Amino acid sequence: MNKKYKIAVLLGGISAERDVSIATGMNVAGALSENNHVVTAVDVAFGDKTFDYTAKNTEVKIQPLPPDEEHLKALKKNIFKTINYLIENEFELAFIALHGGYGENGQLQTLLELADIPFTGADSVSSSVCMDKNYSKIIAEKAGVPTAKWKMLYTNEDLAFPEEIGLPLVVKPNDQGSTVGLTIVREKEQYA
Repeated sequence: MNKKYKIAVLLGGISAERDVSIATGMNVAGALSENNHVVTAVDVAFGDKTFDYTAKNTEVKIQPLPPDEEHLKALKKNIFKTINYLIENEFELAFIALHGGYGENGQLQTLLELADIPFTGADSVSSSVCMDKNYSKIIAEKAGVPTAKWKMLYTNEDLAFPEEIGLPLVVKPNDQGSTVGLTIVREKEQYA
């Protein structure tokens, strides 16, 4: 007989990938529930706000564009409240269904480690390093792992076309997940 676990599925959050995370988390919560676990879907943007993932009319629509900055700023950064909620309700596992931001960059993982709450995914250090594309590429290269050419650009740096990379190339924010902000450049005119 399989053991039933009390699991908090952490979703939502405040990154530009909030909608994708909610859709992911709702599906994960449903699947875990179907396997007889006791599941609560928790939106970490609000700390202890929960979603009813069992409602038949609950369909999360993923918008073609991420929420705008004003909308994201309006959401509260309540990860401490979330950790307290998990402790107070004695969850046995946190399933991280967050995309981008503090759900992938090691911040939430650090708090879960400090609270001694088991969670899915990589530990805090690995999450922090892997979320930073530049550091990940440097580490891979030093370890002898073949990696495509890249150039880290900064806002105050000359954004001249990187001839050493050539076309096509991918432009992507250094610390976002998924495809938020990603552009495939096939012609030099697209680069700017």
